Amino acid sequence: MSPLFILDDSSVPARYGITASLWANQLGLPLWSLRPDFDRDFHDSHQHVARAGYCVTSGLYRSDTLQQEVTEPGQLPTQDAVIVLMAAQAQRIAMLSGQRLLSTASRDTLTLRDGEQTLMQLYADGYGRWAASLPQNASATVRIGLIGRETDHRQVYPATLAALGDAASALNLHADVHFLPPASLSAGLDELKTLHGVILPGGASMAVVAGQIRVAEATFRHTLPTLGLCLGMQSMATAAVRQNEGFGQAIPAEVAPDAPLHSFVAFEDGRHRCGVLPFTSSALPGAINEMHYNHRYRFNPQLIPQLAASGVKISAHTGDIVEGISQPALPFWHGVQGHPELLSRPGAPHPLFIAFLQAALTSPA
Repeated sequence: MSPLFILDDSSVPARYGITASLWANQLGLPLWSLRPDFDRDFHDSHQHVARAGYCVTSGLYRSDTLQQEVTEPGQLPTQDAVIVLMAAQAQRIAMLSGQRLLSTASRDTLTLRDGEQTLMQLYADGYGRWAASLPQNASATVRIGLIGRETDHRQVYPATLAALGDAASALNLHADVHFLPPASLSAGLDELKTLHGVILPGGASMAVVAGQIRVAEATFRHTLPTLGLCLGMQSMATAAVRQNEGFGQAIPAEVAPDAPLHSFVAFEDGRHRCGVLPFTSSALPGAINEMHYNHRYRFNPQLIPQLAASGVKISAHTGDIVEGISQPALPFWHGVQGHPELLSRPGAPHPLFIAFLQAALTSPA
């Protein structure tokens, strides 16, 4: 059959491709995307790691059938596929045959239409997840700190917040999310005192790292459950290294290339390690056999003795690449170099997020 084109009028990366992803999932058809250009400069607009081995628009994170995101119409398939593109780019496919559907976005609703017929209507819950109906009331509440600006988590890279929601729903919990922009954290980190747990997410902005390291140092001392993802794990590992005398200035090379002591260094061969790769760990909670990766820097192997001296263990590795760290003396202090949030789905939450919320439930605030 001819391809099915979905013209998406979403103006932010987090909403682009949501209806197309779920529609393709429902039809069991491969999903392709014509890479969008947004009016504003969103820092993490293309940070979803595709199995093809590169990053695509962040809103495609719920697709189970994603194949490719391309830049030219001539690269698109000519049959048996759902293809999403910005509605403003409709003229670029004017000569291509196939049915056209329109996806429209309002404040809290996404609608997929075929002419006047509504095919799908989705509503956003408090975690930025889109579904035909909203979840029921939860039985208990935990207060979770999520490092970063709320607008970034809701409009640019939605996967971390959504994965937290998947786990909360599975446990019949309400996660009261407190967004903590690193630049506005108080000197004494008073924001952490009422929380049951903290998530240090990934991201491409190095401006957040100093704040993330401060939070990781504080949770290390005060046993607050902490989950670090990609850049978040790098901040946690750096905080652990800094516990050693003489290593208090350790910093990732990506943040300060000229600093004398780097906790994370570029791969010697200059690679960009991007894709879905095997993952094994007997120390991390849950059965995890693969992970999405998107990084160019790894933990400095020369600092492994300092990491160990802090009490932090390497909980996963591939050769000499540190994939996960844990502080076994704390209730929950785990970080992974990958992006487990991208494997989470409603009804199938990622085990790391489940274990994190279970630890938060028993954490005094």
